[in-house]
Amino acid sequence: MGAGEIRQAEHYFRKLTQITVLFAVVWNVLIFGLTPVLMHFYALEPQTKSLGIRLVLLHNIFNALAFPFADPLGKGLRATGDVVFTTFVSLFTTIGVRLVLSVIFGIWLNMGVMGIAWAMCLDWSVRGVIFWIRFRQGKWKTFRVI
Repeated sequence: MGAGEIRQAEHYFRKLTQITVLFAVVWNVLIFGLTPVLMHFYALEPQTKSLGIRLVLLHNIFNALAFPFADPLGKGLRATGDVVFTTFVSLFTTIGVRLVLSVIFGIWLNMGVMGIAWAMCLDWSVRGVIFWIRFRQGKWKTFRVI
């Protein structure tokens, strides 16, 4: 972006997003596959093991499919100079989605730690959708960077 090569920046945005999603899927499948094996090293009650496996599964699905758009794409937008928007969205989703839904799911709906995990995943999803829309609209192309 500093050289004004917007086409090249867009090409690398797309390419790096694809690579990030690919590696995230592979990594998260590997980690989920190892989770039951690793659980054998701990003296856990069956209910605790089940909860741990459900938490890892939920986290890994969203970490592979939503997080690449919520974090690396957001950082890419910031690198183009779109700092105010990405910072506002990150703050909004952290407080307005993750925190509020953690209270609603975790405490009010008595979902406990699974409710908090769902809130985190929904934070990533909302943020990812907003950043993807921002990327597609092309507003990031209008910023000047050094």
